[in-house]
Amino acid sequence: MRVWQAVAAKENGFTMIEALLALAAAMAVAAVVPALLSVRLLAPEPTDAFSRLEWRLFLQQLQIELNETKQWSTGGRVLYLQKWSGKTVSFSVVASRAELIRQVNGAGNETALRHVRAVSYRAGARGIFLQVTADDGTVCEAFVARAF
Repeated sequence: MRVWQAVAAKENGFTMIEALLALAAAMAVAAVVPALLSVRLLAPEPTDAFSRLEWRLFLQQLQIELNETKQWSTGGRVLYLQKWSGKTVSFSVVASRAELIRQVNGAGNETALRHVRAVSYRAGARGIFLQVTADDGTVCEAFVARAF
């Protein structure tokens, strides 16, 4: 009660120095927050190396392709998808370009994943196991399941 009476009696509010100190404290906290967050999450990945974002996009694209597929087979290093439309889609590595390319009926060279040294596929009953070795030696493995 005394505190409220003291505050009510003092009607001057904050002084300029108090306001500047509060602003400096707020700016110091705002400057430290990015350092406290994971810098790795905020830092961009190098553009001329294997990218986790491209890897995840490739897996999503492959899952969409797998859902549109009648059957799939693999030769170990090449994946063949037989589409309901009769087209054959293949994914293989072009070693000279270090890229995983997608071809439809043996034509085209659509880049599906960059900076790839090797890839191996293993067909399962409900999907495809794949292992990709990036040109920096990073090994990524995934299982892409068919939705239905």
